[in-house]
Amino acid sequence: MESKGHWKTVEKHINKRLLPLLSLIVLPAVLLLNCQCRFEPGQPPDEVIVQLKGRHQAEFAGFYLAQEKGYYSQENINVTFFEGEKDLAIVQRIVYQQADFAVIAPESVLVARSQDQPVTAVAAIYRQSPIVYVALFDSGILRPRDFLGKTVATLDASGSQQDLQLQFDIMMKRLGLDISRTKLIAWDPVFTTFYGGEVDITSCYSNTSLIEMRQKGLKLNLIWPSDYGVYFYSDLVVTRESLIKDNPDLVARFLRATLRGWQDAVEDYEQAIPAVLKYNKGKDPQLQAAMLEAQLPLVHTGDDYIGWMKPEDWQSMYQTLLDYNLLAKPFDVNQAYTMQFLYEIYGSESR
Repeated sequence: MESKGHWKTVEKHINKRLLPLLSLIVLPAVLLLNCQCRFEPGQPPDEVIVQLKGRHQAEFAGFYLAQEKGYYSQENINVTFFEGEKDLAIVQRIVYQQADFAVIAPESVLVARSQDQPVTAVAAIYRQSPIVYVALFDSGILRPRDFLGKTVATLDASGSQQDLQLQFDIMMKRLGLDISRTKLIAWDPVFTTFYGGEVDITSCYSNTSLIEMRQKGLKLNLIWPSDYGVYFYSDLVVTRESLIKDNPDLVARFLRATLRGWQDAVEDYEQAIPAVLKYNKGKDPQLQAAMLEAQLPLVHTGDDYIGWMKPEDWQSMYQTLLDYNLLAKPFDVNQAYTMQFLYEIYGSESR
């Protein structure tokens, strides 16, 4: 059961025979991503703070490559990375100008917008969500209806993993399954309760914790929300409305450099490993390499350009949250994102 549905898609995309083709697909965008500097020679660099959604790891490889290869400096930007906090705290850091750009989930952007928080997505780094629900192979748990009567670790006790709980709720409700018939407990990022047999099903991410579980030799059944009609982006690049209005050139320069970094990571992910380890020397190089490989089909789906967003995807994500009463109030979903800078960088049309 582990290779059903979405996982077949993931394995197909990371197949070694396909990886050389990625550079051919992505390469035409290189010319569009080259520095188109507008700043005056000798002008002091713009100081930019980037708030990541988690600890330094391969998940943010494209940002690190943009820094290490000098793409930010070529755009006259001096970048400082802050490690992750709770998604809602990140929203506040953006709104109150404690950070200029951040990486957060689309669910958090939409919830924040419904609360009149002026955050706006300018690109989607992960165009597919890495969220998956796992159970032991011999548990007999193969699909969401098997969750009934079981203990599931997915509650967002800390406020830092809002996407895990939201996607679980949406999946169960979409299937007409009574969530009250499951025993929900707080998600454990080190999976102690799952490994100890106290939890039947746990949320995890295919590009991080799932890899670690497999390295431990666990045989697992994977239940993907996307197999049941729950489709979301992940890892958005966001900023505040006022920065877009007051300094659009800075936003364009920052995003162009960032996308160049991600482009390099997709074309040759192994070059990103030293950059990742520079920011967290304690990381396992083999694990980081496996994470980089696993996230490639999330970043580059084969459709459009890296970072590209579609209005219909945003409408679908918005409508899903609205339908399940997960937004404070309705609003114009076009306020949650802008294509302005992707159009400027890549041109007005997707591929």
